[in-house]
Amino acid sequence: MGKVLACIDGSEISDRVLTQAVERVKKEGGELVVLYVVEDFCPIGLTEIDCDMVRELLMKEAKVIIDQALAKVRSLGVEGKGVIKEGRPADVIVEFAKEEGVDEIFIGSHGRHGAKKVLLGSVSSRVVEYATCPVTVIK
Repeated sequence: MGKVLACIDGSEISDRVLTQAVERVKKEGGELVVLYVVEDFCPIGLTEIDCDMVRELLMKEAKVIIDQALAKVRSLGVEGKGVIKEGRPADVIVEFAKEEGVDEIFIGSHGRHGAKKVLLGSVSSRVVEYATCPVTVIK
């Protein structure tokens, strides 16, 4: 196995995503990359300065979540690399996986920013549809 991509968002499912990705790396070898995507959005009614402040807060939160994820990964006996990107999560994940030559993507069935859905969340379903490598969806 080459590169394994664990997509996290700070939700409870993210812990399971990390655990499963680590198990795959331990079993088959390879490199673990942990990705957090900061959604690029500016609610209507906010000024550009307000949006910059929101973005800065979201980036700080992302750094904390990535640091916690990498600490968990290390505690499970694997070294990983953390990456923070901005944009539409599904698009960023698919593009990042292509650019990095990822061999498998691990993603949660739904994230923290939305109600549980009967099937997959919108991000995970788009990743499954458009990724060019296998995608393991964790419930």
